[in-house]
Amino acid sequence: MDDEYEIIPTSPIRRLEKRLQKIESSTASSEINRLIEQIIELIKSNQRVIDDIIKADAELRNEVSKIPGKIDELVETMKEFIDMLKASAAEETVSETSKDVTEPLAKKMEELVEETKKTNELTQASVTNLGMIDKRLKRLYLQFAGAYQR
Repeated sequence: MDDEYEIIPTSPIRRLEKRLQKIESSTASSEINRLIEQIIELIKSNQRVIDDIIKADAELRNEVSKIPGKIDELVETMKEFIDMLKASAAEETVSETSKDVTEPLAKKMEELVEETKKTNELTQASVTNLGMIDKRLKRLYLQFAGAYQR
Protein backbone atom coordinates (compact mmCIF):
# COMPACT_ATOMS: atom_id res chain seq x y z
CA MET A 1 0.00 0.00 0.00
CA ASP A 2 1.67 3.06 -1.26
CA ASP A 3 -1.25 5.47 -0.87
CA GLU A 4 -0.60 8.59 1.14
CA TYR A 5 -3.21 10.22 3.32
CA GLU A 6 -3.42 13.64 4.85
CA ILE A 7 -5.86 14.98 7.42
CA ILE A 8 -7.19 18.46 6.58
CA PRO A 9 -9.79 20.28 8.67
CA THR A 10 -12.93 20.85 6.58
CA SER A 11 -14.53 23.65 8.61
CA PRO A 12 -12.47 26.49 6.97
CA ILE A 13 -13.25 25.06 3.56
CA ARG A 14 -16.96 24.82 4.44
CA ARG A 15 -16.94 28.43 5.67
CA LEU A 16 -15.35 29.58 2.42
CA GLU A 17 -17.92 27.60 0.43
CA LYS A 18 -20.81 29.17 2.38
CA ARG A 19 -19.32 32.61 2.03
CA LEU A 20 -18.88 32.19 -1.71
CA GLN A 21 -22.42 30.88 -2.04
CA LYS A 22 -23.78 33.84 -0.07
CA ILE A 23 -21.87 36.33 -2.24
CA GLU A 24 -23.03 34.67 -5.45
CA SER A 25 -26.68 34.58 -4.41
CA SER A 26 -26.95 38.09 -2.92
CA THR A 27 -24.89 40.15 -5.36
CA ALA A 28 -27.06 39.82 -8.43
CA SER A 29 -30.46 40.28 -6.79
CA SER A 30 -29.43 43.16 -4.53
CA GLU A 31 -27.81 45.04 -7.41
CA ILE A 32 -30.88 44.48 -9.56
CA ASN A 33 -33.12 45.74 -6.75
CA ARG A 34 -30.92 48.80 -6.26
CA LEU A 35 -30.94 49.47 -10.00
CA ILE A 36 -34.74 49.16 -10.12
CA GLU A 37 -35.08 51.56 -7.18
CA GLN A 38 -32.80 54.07 -8.91
CA ILE A 39 -34.80 53.79 -12.15
CA ILE A 40 -38.06 54.33 -10.27
CA GLU A 41 -36.61 57.36 -8.49
CA LEU A 42 -35.38 58.74 -11.82
CA ILE A 43 -38.83 58.28 -13.36
CA LYS A 44 -40.45 60.04 -10.40
CA SER A 45 -37.96 62.87 -10.68
CA ASN A 46 -38.61 63.21 -14.42
CA GLN A 47 -42.35 63.22 -13.75
CA ARG A 48 -41.96 66.07 -11.23
CA VAL A 49 -39.90 68.05 -13.75
CA ILE A 50 -42.50 67.51 -16.47
CA ASP A 51 -45.31 68.54 -14.12
CA ASP A 52 -43.40 71.69 -13.14
CA ILE A 53 -42.76 72.55 -16.80
CA ILE A 54 -46.43 72.09 -17.70
CA LYS A 55 -47.50 74.22 -14.74
CA ALA A 56 -45.00 76.97 -15.59
CA ASP A 57 -46.08 76.86 -19.24
CA ALA A 58 -49.74 77.27 -18.27
CA GLU A 59 -48.94 80.20 -15.99
CA LEU A 60 -46.82 81.85 -18.70
CA ARG A 61 -49.57 81.37 -21.28
CA ASN A 62 -52.08 82.98 -18.90
CA GLU A 63 -49.84 85.98 -18.36
CA VAL A 64 -49.00 86.35 -22.04
CA SER A 65 -52.67 86.06 -23.02
CA LYS A 66 -53.41 89.15 -20.90
CA ILE A 67 -50.93 91.28 -22.86
CA PRO A 68 -52.96 91.76 -26.08
CA GLY A 69 -55.92 93.18 -24.14
CA LYS A 70 -53.68 95.60 -22.31
CA ILE A 71 -51.99 96.63 -25.55
CA ASP A 72 -55.38 97.20 -27.18
CA GLU A 73 -56.37 99.43 -24.26
CA LEU A 74 -53.13 101.36 -24.61
CA VAL A 75 -53.59 101.80 -28.36
CA GLU A 76 -57.14 103.02 -27.84
CA THR A 77 -56.02 105.53 -25.21
CA MET A 78 -53.23 106.75 -27.46
CA LYS A 79 -55.65 107.16 -30.36
CA GLU A 80 -57.94 109.23 -28.16
CA PHE A 81 -55.01 111.34 -27.06
CA ILE A 82 -53.86 111.88 -30.65
CA ASP A 83 -57.41 112.83 -31.65
CA MET A 84 -57.46 115.37 -28.83
CA LEU A 85 -54.11 116.75 -29.97
CA LYS A 86 -55.30 116.99 -33.56
CA ALA A 87 -58.51 118.71 -32.48
CA SER A 88 -56.63 121.23 -30.40
CA ALA A 89 -54.12 121.81 -33.21
CA ALA A 90 -56.92 122.37 -35.70
CA GLU A 91 -58.58 125.10 -33.67
CA GLU A 92 -58.00 128.56 -35.00
CA THR A 93 -57.30 130.01 -31.58
CA VAL A 94 -54.16 127.97 -31.26
CA SER A 95 -51.09 129.96 -32.10
CA GLU A 96 -48.46 128.89 -34.61
CA THR A 97 -46.05 128.17 -31.77
CA SER A 98 -48.46 125.60 -30.29
CA LYS A 99 -48.84 123.93 -33.67
CA ASP A 100 -45.08 123.69 -34.02
CA VAL A 101 -44.90 122.04 -30.61
CA THR A 102 -47.85 119.67 -31.02
CA GLU A 103 -47.06 118.42 -34.52
CA PRO A 104 -43.81 116.64 -33.52
CA LEU A 105 -45.59 115.34 -30.43
CA ALA A 106 -48.43 113.98 -32.55
CA LYS A 107 -45.92 112.34 -34.93
CA LYS A 108 -44.11 110.76 -32.01
CA MET A 109 -47.40 109.47 -30.61
CA GLU A 110 -48.29 107.97 -33.99
CA GLU A 111 -44.89 106.24 -34.02
CA LEU A 112 -45.63 104.88 -30.55
CA VAL A 113 -48.98 103.57 -31.77
CA GLU A 114 -47.24 101.80 -34.66
CA GLU A 115 -44.64 100.32 -32.33
CA THR A 116 -47.42 99.15 -30.03
CA LYS A 117 -49.16 97.47 -32.96
CA LYS A 118 -45.91 95.68 -33.86
CA THR A 119 -45.50 94.60 -30.26
CA ASN A 120 -49.05 93.30 -30.29
CA GLU A 121 -48.30 91.24 -33.40
CA LEU A 122 -45.16 89.82 -31.78
CA THR A 123 -47.15 88.97 -28.67
CA GLN A 124 -49.73 87.15 -30.76
CA ALA A 125 -46.92 85.20 -32.44
CA SER A 126 -45.51 84.34 -29.01
CA VAL A 127 -48.90 83.08 -27.86
CA THR A 128 -49.09 80.90 -30.98
CA ASN A 129 -45.58 79.54 -30.34
CA LEU A 130 -46.43 78.85 -26.71
CA GLY A 131 -49.48 76.92 -27.90
CA MET A 132 -47.28 74.78 -30.11
CA ILE A 133 -44.82 74.22 -27.25
CA ASP A 134 -47.71 73.25 -24.98
CA LYS A 135 -48.95 70.68 -27.52
CA ARG A 136 -45.45 69.23 -27.92
CA LEU A 137 -44.96 68.99 -24.15
CA LYS A 138 -48.30 67.22 -23.78
CA ARG A 139 -47.39 64.84 -26.61
CA LEU A 140 -44.00 64.11 -24.97
CA TYR A 141 -45.72 63.64 -21.63
CA LEU A 142 -48.17 61.17 -23.12
CA GLN A 143 -45.37 59.30 -24.88
CA PHE A 144 -43.36 59.18 -21.66
CA ALA A 145 -46.38 58.04 -19.66
CA GLY A 146 -47.16 55.37 -22.29
CA ALA A 147 -43.57 54.12 -22.26
CA TYR A 148 -43.60 54.01 -18.49
CA GLN A 149 -46.79 51.93 -18.34
CA ARG A 150 -45.38 49.30 -20.68
